[in-house]
Amino acid sequence: MTSFRRPSTYHLVLALLAGTAGIACGSEPIPDSGPLSTLPDVCPSGLVADNRYPLIQDSPYAADYRLRVFGQVDFQGQTYKVVNALPWDYLASHVQAGKTFPVTETPSYYVVDSNFELPYLPCLMDEVAWTPGNKNKGWAIGSNDDPAALVAKNGAGRPFLYHVVTDNEYGYFTYTEPLPGDPIRYSGFRPTWVVHEEGALHPMYYLDPARPDRHGFSWPRHGDKWELNFGLFVDSAGKVYVPKKAPLAVPQWDTYLECVVINMANAPIPTTRTQFPGNESYYAADTFIPGYAAPPAVGHRYWGQKGREMSEVAVWEDDGGPGLPSPGNYHKPYSGGCDTKGYNFAHAEGFTWPELRAYRTAHGDAVTRDQLYSITVYKVARDGTARLLGTLSYEQQANGEWIPTGSGPEAHSLNDRNGRWIINGPIFPDRGERAVAVLRNL
Repeated sequence: MTSFRRPSTYHLVLALLAGTAGIACGSEPIPDSGPLSTLPDVCPSGLVADNRYPLIQDSPYAADYRLRVFGQVDFQGQTYKVVNALPWDYLASHVQAGKTFPVTETPSYYVVDSNFELPYLPCLMDEVAWTPGNKNKGWAIGSNDDPAALVAKNGAGRPFLYHVVTDNEYGYFTYTEPLPGDPIRYSGFRPTWVVHEEGALHPMYYLDPARPDRHGFSWPRHGDKWELNFGLFVDSAGKVYVPKKAPLAVPQWDTYLECVVINMANAPIPTTRTQFPGNESYYAADTFIPGYAAPPAVGHRYWGQKGREMSEVAVWEDDGGPGLPSPGNYHKPYSGGCDTKGYNFAHAEGFTWPELRAYRTAHGDAVTRDQLYSITVYKVARDGTARLLGTLSYEQQANGEWIPTGSGPEAHSLNDRNGRWIINGPIFPDRGERAVAVLRNL
């Protein structure tokens, strides 16, 4: 039996086996911004910490966020470090700092006796996020759901969903060809393993997408009622099984950094993404830090108000009105993002819903000017020339309501009753293109 203890100061380690590349844009590696600890003595089973992506420690935001440097981009004569910023309270490594759990090692996995808590193992789980809540103990389940109670009620057969640090996805990437008769390419983000209790034994099985029923288990994709059947196995005694062979997170960013968001506003801007652990819910995504760039992904992504805490944004709750439900959307003015294929920025539907907007404004919940911001999107050519695509913004009316606006050659009205606008299109890295979205105060 082995015990792992995390020191109070630590350095980022990418999820092992995930595979990463170097600094973007052909630039020189960015020097470390302060002392870093590499943890060579606490990585289990000889795993070595990866120091290619340093943490920024001399920023005034470093006390509240883990700032990890991916690379750097040049835009209009200035150089911006591209960082991933996540509040410390959303990192399993931070929340579990100083805790020691008994750990049993097997050839395939570790068994952590954490009493139903999401544990932390250095070098193996540095990209695993902690989901705050009242009873969930870090798991990406309902904040008031007790994992011990769920196991007692439903048994220990279904793994518990964990969340990963934004700009990563759940990993395996073991099969990238379509299955016979199935157009889906299985290059998704789910571990290809399951653990099943067989008496006193807990054998771990690795699933083959070409033979999903080889072990009598269905292939891990969305189950009934959107319940996900992948995650970390928790047995009936509250022990958590952490695999060695399957990466727990896979980097989602591309080293070319085809699309970045630069925060030129005066405060951090938190964003969320959604997952489906039974019911759709918001989880912490990128926070855009003033003076830095970030590589946000498209998909189920909603952007919060400037200056708000992540805990106020990454929540799924009814903030509507009588007969006007709006699960967490009213305080999120934008949606979308960008990835290796293209960009897609738009006004969010909840904040622009006319009846809800009027109700919340009339009841004193009018957003302040300083909480809003604009998004201006540029297409940058190989030689660094930036071409304006358009701007999304808001204008306040005499009654206090904020109305979405759009301008520019590629800003298009969605022609819906909410009055929303969108800026979207492809990116062609082979042409040396890059998209840059700039956030500014109104």
